[in-house]
Amino acid sequence: MEKVFDNELQKMTKNQLVVLRFMLTRVGKVMTTREIARKTGVVEKQLGGVLSAMSRNRVRGLGLIEPMGRDEEGGLRWMINSKAISVLIAEKRVRVLLMSFR
Repeated sequence: MEKVFDNELQKMTKNQLVVLRFMLTRVGKVMTTREIARKTGVVEKQLGGVLSAMSRNRVRGLGLIEPMGRDEEGGLRWMINSKAISVLIAEKRVRVLLMSFR
């Protein structure tokens, strides 16, 4: 994995890392904001800012996560961009960083 992605990971907040860890377990699947909030424990109101910041993160010129339209309730749907990162390596690095918060 590129050093650029390592630098981006190290700048992430705990909530961003929690969301990223969840999304890495669902590569190729579109998730709603409500689903992400329910599975990660991040409050929906905070989650909007977390997802917005993550969507602006660029790795190799590609967004880390991508918006995939709106759901039935008007919330956004999201998907991790597996072209931007190596999923297996990202999972390990995210796990290590999350352990540093405990």
